[in-house]
Amino acid sequence: MKGLSDADFAETREFLLATAGLVFDESRRAGLSAVLADRLRVTGAGSVPAYLEALDGDGGELERQALLDGVTVQETHFFRNTPQMEALRRRVLPELLRRAAGRDRPLTIWSAGCSTGEEPYTLAMLLLELSPMLASQAKARIVATDVSAEALRAARRATYTGRTLESAPPMVRDRWFEPRGGGALVVKEQVTRLVELQLHNLVTDPPPFGPGEVDLIVCRNVTIYFNRSTTGLLVGSFHDTLAEGGYLLLGHSETLWQVSNAFSLVPVGDAFVYRRAHDARHNAPPRRRRVTTRTAPAVATKPVATVRPAADLAPRPRPVRSATPDTGGLAHLAAAREHLAGGDYSAAVRAAEAAVQADSLLAPAYVLLGRARTTLGQDTGAVDALRKAVYLDPTAGDAHFLLAGALARLGHHGAAAVSYRAAAASLGRTDARSRDDLLGGRDLAELVDLCEQLADSSDLQARRSAAFTAPGVSS
Repeated sequence: MKGLSDADFAETREFLLATAGLVFDESRRAGLSAVLADRLRVTGAGSVPAYLEALDGDGGELERQALLDGVTVQETHFFRNTPQMEALRRRVLPELLRRAAGRDRPLTIWSAGCSTGEEPYTLAMLLLELSPMLASQAKARIVATDVSAEALRAARRATYTGRTLESAPPMVRDRWFEPRGGGALVVKEQVTRLVELQLHNLVTDPPPFGPGEVDLIVCRNVTIYFNRSTTGLLVGSFHDTLAEGGYLLLGHSETLWQVSNAFSLVPVGDAFVYRRAHDARHNAPPRRRRVTTRTAPAVATKPVATVRPAADLAPRPRPVRSATPDTGGLAHLAAAREHLAGGDYSAAVRAAEAAVQADSLLAPAYVLLGRARTTLGQDTGAVDALRKAVYLDPTAGDAHFLLAGALARLGHHGAAAVSYRAAAASLGRTDARSRDDLLGGRDLAELVDLCEQLADSSDLQARRSAAFTAPGVSS
């Protein structure tokens, strides 16, 4: 199997979206092709359509699980993301422990998308550091779920080697692990006792809790594989599951902006968390500045030089628009906006593509094309469109913001930080219609603050990634 045909790729993408909410764009096509080639060899299926048909039939459950195990990436490590660990240690967990002390229900944490177990065991270690008697008093429980049965088998073994342990401080290794042969470490029983591992599909299965039964949900780097509508449904489920005042912790590049208004953003040191509050807007973080707005000029007189990457500093000829813009492009743009508002994102992509084909200098069409693609989970294609948008109009703060999010999800953290700062600097100059579409009734200063926090977080992630991969350097 040399590669997936367009038809096979489309059919497989639709199957994985319906089965687990997973979104695959062109950047993941080769990996998906390799997994399918292996599954076809193992099962003896003659073609991709025949294989997928068998998965939907009687007895297909085990092979469906094998496919999900193959396509879900299980890469994580202990004490991942130091700022978030400090936020949990210094603010979130102590607050939740105090709150749980006066009630019958134990402190309950849901590690959603727990992979091979490093995250829930890290949470258990943090809890035991703060309250050593928790394990014997049954005052806390961590329910860890994942869609991959293979990942959960590894989590139950609780035995780890190599890179996954590199972020765990030596003191942590000495206290919470026992040595095994070959340099492996196994998590001690007093830690694993706090963790319950369950097979669970976040998209198709109901939550393993009733309403208001959870104090903290940790779901990091999971929604980056979902489209926006799936993410919105999942976050709504999280909101119902959390107790009032409970916390939601996402990955550093994930945000609830334009996904949910039901949480307040809480800065904690160099990280931020989301809190379920009865009136989330009332509990929004304080503003750091007053942001002024003005109508953007028809032609930008000066690019946002202070936030442009070094490669972009050389003078470049600006595109020149004809005196009479292509009205066909504007008509397609209007249609794309209608499709986007109606939730038909594939049709929005087609209409936006038609708009830029009719008028290659129509910056708002590139913005809308990027927005529709990110909603569908097609971040690689979105980056191309959004880069064109910010080249044509450096004051397009909505384009900078969308571009930053797509770059972060693709792992380009340094570039994401640049784009987040460009968004913070230009949002006040973005045209009123685009700004209102992006804000969705929320406050401009709140989005500017969020951009600056995400920029700082992306910078830190870029530095840690560089240190993690540099020869002879350990994080």
